[in-house]
Amino acid sequence: MQEETINYKGINIKNELYPIIKYVEDVDKYKDELGTLNSSWDILSLLGQLGDINIDIGKTKDNFLNLTSTLLNHLTIQQIKKVTQEMNFKSQVSIDILIRNLFERRADIGFLATDDDIRLFLENFVSKYAENSLVLKQNIKKRFKEYVSKYSVYFDIVLLDTNGRVLVRMNEDIDVEKVDISFIHKVLNTSEDYVESYQYHDFIPKYKQSLVYSYKVKKSNSNEILGVLSLCFKFKDEMKVIFNNLVNPKNKECLTILDENGYVIASSDKAHINLDVKLPIILNEKYKIISFAGRDYIAKSSQTTGYQGFFGPKWYAHIMIPLEYAFLSEKHEGLAIDEQIVNSMIKNEQHFSKELKDVFENSKKIQDNLTRVIWNGNIIQSKFNSTNRTFSRALLNEIGLTGNKASSSLDNLNQTIISSILKDCEFLSSLAIDIMDRNLYERANDCRWWALTSYFKEALEDNLAINQKEENLGSILKYINSLYTVYTNLILFDKEGKVIAISNDKYSSIIGKTLTQDLVEKTLFLDNTSKYYVSKFEKTTLYDNNSTYIYSSAIFSLKDEKRVIGGIATIFDSTSQFYTMLDEVLPKDNNGVKQKGVYAFFTDKNRQIIATTSTNFEVNSYLDIDENFFKLNNGQSLSRIIEFRGNYYAVGVKCSSGYREYKNDVLSFIFILIGKVEVDTILTQAKTKFITSQKKDFTGNTTELATFYLGKKLLAVNSKNVVESIGIEELQESIEMDNTNPFKGMVLHKNRLISVLDIREFINEDISDETLSNIILVEYDKDNVEHCIGLLVSSLETICTVEEKSIQHIQNHFLGSGTLIESLVEIKDTDDVKESKVAMLLDIKKLDENFTQRV
Repeated sequence: MQEETINYKGINIKNELYPIIKYVEDVDKYKDELGTLNSSWDILSLLGQLGDINIDIGKTKDNFLNLTSTLLNHLTIQQIKKVTQEMNFKSQVSIDILIRNLFERRADIGFLATDDDIRLFLENFVSKYAENSLVLKQNIKKRFKEYVSKYSVYFDIVLLDTNGRVLVRMNEDIDVEKVDISFIHKVLNTSEDYVESYQYHDFIPKYKQSLVYSYKVKKSNSNEILGVLSLCFKFKDEMKVIFNNLVNPKNKECLTILDENGYVIASSDKAHINLDVKLPIILNEKYKIISFAGRDYIAKSSQTTGYQGFFGPKWYAHIMIPLEYAFLSEKHEGLAIDEQIVNSMIKNEQHFSKELKDVFENSKKIQDNLTRVIWNGNIIQSKFNSTNRTFSRALLNEIGLTGNKASSSLDNLNQTIISSILKDCEFLSSLAIDIMDRNLYERANDCRWWALTSYFKEALEDNLAINQKEENLGSILKYINSLYTVYTNLILFDKEGKVIAISNDKYSSIIGKTLTQDLVEKTLFLDNTSKYYVSKFEKTTLYDNNSTYIYSSAIFSLKDEKRVIGGIATIFDSTSQFYTMLDEVLPKDNNGVKQKGVYAFFTDKNRQIIATTSTNFEVNSYLDIDENFFKLNNGQSLSRIIEFRGNYYAVGVKCSSGYREYKNDVLSFIFILIGKVEVDTILTQAKTKFITSQKKDFTGNTTELATFYLGKKLLAVNSKNVVESIGIEELQESIEMDNTNPFKGMVLHKNRLISVLDIREFINEDISDETLSNIILVEYDKDNVEHCIGLLVSSLETICTVEEKSIQHIQNHFLGSGTLIESLVEIKDTDDVKESKVAMLLDIKKLDENFTQRV
């Protein structure tokens, strides 16, 4: 059944594309270019009637018009696919990054709710009027501030009793004494590990809605509930950072977070889409066109894939782009891409679908046929002097140039695709390093927070009783590790560096042993609780002889806040965590399938690989590419196309700029496969000038030469000896014989059978069969009889006029083992006198005789 189409401004398009095609900027650009060319074809057709060119310009116009329709349909489909995949990716990443962050928050409340100092405060607090209670209150407030100084993601910590009375809070500028008892009951009666509430909280009256993590504080080793602890998260700040790293302001897109009912709770641009607006949740469709505030949008929603089994609240990320901005052209000024890279990309179906590749192949066929027709037309003009000769030749040249312009639209499309790939590389590398910075920021905070644990301090102060507390210390570490699952082990050590307790029994053999001197010294020499130490990324027995980062912090005495009595070290599970970070940013199609040929790396500035998604590299091996990639300063990025291990890759790199107060010095790389490095190119062709204009200042006799390429060699024959050029498809191949035999078959031309010869072996160059696209029929006088042969060639060049005195005859010059060349001639381009080429003029008779002897 034929697919239904509709006419859109002279172009037949598929019905389903009509609502969108008018917004696709590239389509309009190419349509306008090709529309101008259609007018040119009409003018040339009219002028053709005045010359002797014998070309059906109307047929050529129809060929290009049909190609234009196919191209613009496919371009629209590809643009929709690209934009919707990017929308899906951004919405998915934004909700997943948020959930990853909330995973850390649920761990924080779980840890802090078991803090002994908070328990002690609740057990001993009597009244805000009691002197002892005021001292306790100031101490716990100080402790809250110390915790928040390590975790700047909280703007307040509130501690309440079981009746809803505010006992102490970090921010005492808020004057609220009692909270809604229903909120307290919700926390006290939950069977979950914590209560996550995004709503109006009367103890934070400044905000209409706020995100709070709360949990009941129980008496140690008892189910008796002492109070309720609430951590107030900087949700708006977090969303601002997430949105800023994802949103492209150029296309006016807006990223939002929706609650389970579709109401906006966070927006990247509240002037565009405000809070509390209800939007449709679009999960089961690749995209949907919706109307909002009198404007049409393309929209998509995503739900989280979870993080380590944690899915957080039932929220969705939702992205909307105004249709008039969704499909803007990519800017790629100054982007020069080698033809080999373009052809490599065309052969990669990841970037070039079969349908688009067919468009290029059809374009090449149309262009080849037009080139051949014009070349033959110039050959005809060279054989007789008519009054229209100069006009006809100029017209033929103009027709050829118009054909070149029609084909150049495809070249622009190549530039657009490659520019887009490079842009994706930079964006993804930036996203990957942002996720890493966020994660390592949390790691730097964790060790400093846990070092404040009073029980650790009490145990390390009492050398005599420390062994008796080993089991309790291990239990605390195990509990912490169960909340913060990104670590393989947590290690508590004394001021001598001896391991006192661990969280993972797998490593029980290290208890009682002394840690490495460097780790111990660097940790124990920290002079305050705000500092931490992070090791180099290197192999360690503490991580099964694999490489990782170890974060550690000093533990200070309860009696003397400046005296270090031990430390806590956290063993980051780098293999699993870094791989997950990189894997999360790899592009996927609308069905969630990862794109092939895309790899991600974290490296240091010495090229050493910290993590990778590629199975062809190992951690601690080296990424051997251009050193300029590794010279970036913090926050800088770079993208280029490189040749690497037999392939072309688009490579994007971003150097870490850190996160909040945490600083890092790691590079994130994204490799996107363009295609294989191959010698031969078959799908694109250089634009031909078709004819070299005759100079008016010739002082001697002139002759006309027909030039063509065999591989990269420019060859020529006298145009009077050329019958015409025909397509290689007309060759009737010979019965299978020795591949080295120069005789390749016959062509039937005007009722005459002509032998076709292959002279590639005499060209000092590797030329594949795929590069041969034309047969030139040449003739010469042999025993007073016109003898004709065909030559296989790669491409047709110009019909040019040269002075006979400029032809340099060569006696007994051999190329290979046959006498093929009779002279050399310099061919100058009159449009650019600085550019000239040297062509080798073939001796047709000797060439024929040389090969005939071997057939």
